Amino acid sequence: MVGERLSSSQKRVDQSEKGVYSSYTQNSLSNFASGILMLIYRPFDVGDTINVAGVLGKVESMNLLSTQLRTPDNQLVIVPNNSVWGDVITNITGITQRRVDLVFGIGYSDDADKAQRILEEIASSHALVLKDPAPVVKLHELADSSVNFIVRPWVTPENYWEVYWDITREVKRRFDAEGISIPFPQRDVHLYQETSS
Repeated sequence: MVGERLSSSQKRVDQSEKGVYSSYTQNSLSNFASGILMLIYRPFDVGDTINVAGVLGKVESMNLLSTQLRTPDNQLVIVPNNSVWGDVITNITGITQRRVDLVFGIGYSDDADKAQRILEEIASSHALVLKDPAPVVKLHELADSSVNFIVRPWVTPENYWEVYWDITREVKRRFDAEGISIPFPQRDVHLYQETSS
């Protein structure tokens, strides 16, 4: 009876180990197959900045089983290739042009034509903004507390953040100098007092 119990528990351990090895082998084969497909189709190269499997980073290295990414805050993340290949891959720097999408709001009492002229001047005069395609500045939305303009200049991918920050700062500076308000969400609360009769 003791022998039968040992034999049955040994079988459970053997089956459990087989399950672990089988799962490990299956994951390794899946990572390997994904690595082969990535080598064939080349959705990105070492040095590209990509967003994949919920991770944004610069590709440090790739092998048949995993891809190493360096995040903007300098973390090294190793992503299994089946997670890379099985997800949406966004290659941010594998292109020659990228559009910067900005939204700026002005007050309802401000001069919309004047604001548009200022925004067009800022976008078109920035040294890193591409001339072709030309920047787009349009009155986009009449929102709850502001009249919103979109500003969409085109840049090379490596200049994206510099242009984003420069234009945002210059819009604040110019709007302040030109007397154009930048509204913030607010609510008017009206209190009524009931009189008892």
